[in-house]
Amino acid sequence: MKLAKYCILSAALIGLSLSACNSGPVEEEEDNTIPVFVLSGQSNMEGSTYWTHPTSNIPLLENYFEERELDFAPVRDGIPNVLTTYYGFYHPSGWTNAHTASPDTSTPEARLTPNFQPTKVGMGVGDGGYNPNPFFGPELGLAHKIKDEVSEDNPVHLIKCAFSGSGFVYDPGSQHGADWLSREDDPTLSLFYLLKQYTHKSLNAIEESTGKTPVIKGFLWHQGETGRGNPDYETNMRSLLADFKEEFKDYAPDGDVDNIAFIDCTIYDGKGTSSLNYGDAVNNAKMSIADESEDDLNFCINANHEEGGLGLEVGDDSKGGYNTYHYNTPDEFKLGEAYGQMILDHNLLY
Repeated sequence: MKLAKYCILSAALIGLSLSACNSGPVEEEEDNTIPVFVLSGQSNMEGSTYWTHPTSNIPLLENYFEERELDFAPVRDGIPNVLTTYYGFYHPSGWTNAHTASPDTSTPEARLTPNFQPTKVGMGVGDGGYNPNPFFGPELGLAHKIKDEVSEDNPVHLIKCAFSGSGFVYDPGSQHGADWLSREDDPTLSLFYLLKQYTHKSLNAIEESTGKTPVIKGFLWHQGETGRGNPDYETNMRSLLADFKEEFKDYAPDGDVDNIAFIDCTIYDGKGTSSLNYGDAVNNAKMSIADESEDDLNFCINANHEEGGLGLEVGDDSKGGYNTYHYNTPDEFKLGEAYGQMILDHNLLY
């Protein structure tokens, strides 16, 4: 009735034919795409932070939520409009020991089977019999940050494929027996090969389950702690990013690979409470990639303690950091929120 009255009034005022009203309301074009973000890198992306401490049983993340007067239920039970599947492992455990969202872990191929679930605690590393899994990664804070902006009819899908202890320098004599160099000579040594394989499987699963076309809105990265002395880090990272975009060009927004956003994050800068110091070379490389143009979609979260950064802290097992290299519980959640805020700030959801 409101539409009919509006048409009659408009026709009377501007002399338009009333026949225009007979055509009825113009239907909005149905969105036949699914927004996807691919999360990759090493352990702080894979998720090596406790949400509940496995020995003291202190509910670290729940306590943090109470301090902020937030409802813990969504991240405990699952955020239904942000779905996550995940796959990864710690070197040199390899294929057979992979931490995976797949309910079938009987074979390496089965472990690579995607299984999208509402995003919740427990999607981090730690496939060691914990029940529930006490680890989480940045997918949690990300999902919590964007959930109120996501359509329930068109959920965001997160594909997380990250590997602890991984870098760009291949060293068969160390625990880092595989690397991110995008080569095809031996897929068991190329983490990029595994990233491609798992991402393609996940994209196919989205299309089959929804009947819609998945579109990769962003490639989210957190890596650099391993191989931090590599002088070729920026060159290697640019190559990986270019190869990722070329590999998934058919899933780029509007068919343009430059529309796939890249969101990176600086690694711990040694200026906080931990004595750990990775040096500045990797962070400078990250900032260089992000700052090269005002027109591109390359961004970098400033997690540093100086220059207006988030000041994220690593270490301290009692605060959920697991060991020296990993963010404590509140800061791992803040890291995820920072990725989510980047997505919102640059209108990357739809």
